[in-house]
Amino acid sequence: MAEEEHSAQEWTKIILRRILFLGGPIAVYCVFLLSLWFVYPPETGVIGPPSQDYLTLFGLFVAYLIPPFGKESIIPIALGLGYPIWLICFGIILMDMMSSILIALNFDLLEKIPFVGDLIRRFMDGANSIRKKKPWIEQLSHLGLLIFMYIPLQGSGATNTTILGRLFGMRVRTVFWIVTVGSILSTLSVAFGTAAVIELWRINPWLAVLAVLVIAAVIVAVVFVWRRYTKRFSPKNPACSCDTDEEDILP
Repeated sequence: MAEEEHSAQEWTKIILRRILFLGGPIAVYCVFLLSLWFVYPPETGVIGPPSQDYLTLFGLFVAYLIPPFGKESIIPIALGLGYPIWLICFGIILMDMMSSILIALNFDLLEKIPFVGDLIRRFMDGANSIRKKKPWIEQLSHLGLLIFMYIPLQGSGATNTTILGRLFGMRVRTVFWIVTVGSILSTLSVAFGTAAVIELWRINPWLAVLAVLVIAAVIVAVVFVWRRYTKRFSPKNPACSCDTDEEDILP
């Protein structure tokens, strides 16, 4: 009887923990979206059809979840539409944080859900492909994963970064903080860079164009130098001891 009661208590804890892990991150972001209702209320008051500003902002945050959209596209669009920089940054960083927690703590369950499981497996295939093509991430360990999360336009993001971290055997807490720090740094970089270009455009459009060209040139130069540096981690390089066989990709 005691064993059955103990077993029931354990199952209760497991179920409650799963509900918390699965529903907690979703609930936190829903509270944020609900708070936006009061920032951009309906024209008729608090109760009524959503305002156009709310619908547009809601749509931008939803679009952020859908590839190929990312910080480098959603943030400039949002700032160009006149939304406050602090609101956009907070919404994107919070989404990265909640996505990381949701995936890291519920990975086994999400794989079994119809449609969601297929989506997760596609992200897994993408993460495995990234792991093969960019062995420097694993070689540099925590720093490599942080750099991957920070640099846009390379398939990075909260989902892939979280999956890669778990594949590398990192703890959930470690992966979460890497995603959080990387999200803060990348979001602020894109946001303030975009804000500076917009301000220059208001002063003189040619200055804005020149700034964009300079930024593009710097990015190209950094990518070129970085690719030369990370070639040492390539499995084609005899000096590299990293192994990217299919067996090593399994958790």
